[in-house]
Amino acid sequence: MRRLEKAIHEARRQADVVMVSIHSHEMKGENKALPAQFIEIAARNCIDAGADAVIGHGPHILRGIEVYRGKPIFYSLGNFIFHNETVTTLPADFYEKYGLDSRHNVADALDKRSDNNTKGLGVNPLVWESVIAKWNMKENNVASISLHPIELGFGLPRYSRGWPTLSGNQHILEKLQKLSQPYGTNIKIEKGIGVIQL
Repeated sequence: MRRLEKAIHEARRQADVVMVSIHSHEMKGENKALPAQFIEIAARNCIDAGADAVIGHGPHILRGIEVYRGKPIFYSLGNFIFHNETVTTLPADFYEKYGLDSRHNVADALDKRSDNNTKGLGVNPLVWESVIAKWNMKENNVASISLHPIELGFGLPRYSRGWPTLSGNQHILEKLQKLSQPYGTNIKIEKGIGVIQL
């Protein structure tokens, strides 16, 4: 945390806007949609150190949004582009892990890992939806945040999914509303867009 705060102090002297990116899979209990407590503490410490926003990612799904001291903390924006199943090569240990050898190819290995697309990230619909967050600044402060839902092709073949498309799926915003309520964040849904007024 001290190294991160030091980096934020330096960035604050070098930039108009300082955003911190935190990659974390850790969760509270067994609920992947809730960040571990140490992530909440660390994110708030980043704002206290001078960051204008904290952008979390890692669990591959959306997590709540907190507005702390007038600054947004996105505990996870999920996936924006997700192509982990369109690689053209894999290391030897990947094949070994699934009992495959040099006679097998990438498609064989991906089928084995996902048990022919019946388990893993590919079958979790939450992995394939997110939002694009856009905010307006006024005098170096965030004035409003708009949240535009996107989908990445859940249910499509693996070679077709993973590209973001704007979506009118209000369900994504409603889930984000519920995840953000414990942080005191009120998201209004207006014409298919989530809006946070600060």
